[in-house]
Amino acid sequence: MSLKTKIAALFAASFLLLNIVDMLIPRSEAKIFDNAIRLHILAEDNSETAQAVKLCVRDAILTEYSDIFNNNENVIEASKALESSLADIEATANRVLSEYNADYRASVEWGYEEYPTRVYENITLPAGSYRSLRINLGRAEGNNWWCVLFPPLCTDAAKNNSLSQSGVNENDSRVFKEKKYIFRFKILELFGG
Repeated sequence: MSLKTKIAALFAASFLLLNIVDMLIPRSEAKIFDNAIRLHILAEDNSETAQAVKLCVRDAILTEYSDIFNNNENVIEASKALESSLADIEATANRVLSEYNADYRASVEWGYEEYPTRVYENITLPAGSYRSLRINLGRAEGNNWWCVLFPPLCTDAAKNNSLSQSGVNENDSRVFKEKKYIFRFKILELFGG
């Protein structure tokens, strides 16, 4: 058997194995993308002051707008409430910046944003495109802060860590609560893939 034949057989076997494993993974992961709202706050820069101000903005937003996320039954309701509050959220962020004598302003963006895989205490959310409230502080060149606004995993309502509002049932929630295995092709890594 030639080297090319062996490599082709290895790829075919790997492809088959990954397809079988993929069939065994619950499909609730797609539900989380469609039924979650993430918060992303980017600091002006990485100075101690800018990072502290970022956390003050975070605290104000989570405190003053927690009803949007705690009192809505689904992501559509939460999205509509959030969309109607964007100007107020931006004003709140700017108020906090003024209170701390920051010489820059905040801007708010609402839409979809790519997020990496993220671990929040006992829940792991997969990388992907999520509805996102993004708050840019000044140049937004500093370290960021992320959380899940809906279902409310970063507000007081998060204490039960329930994913049921996102359409994820308890059996499938283990996908998010347990560490995931990452499949890699060693041969592709060797060739820089």
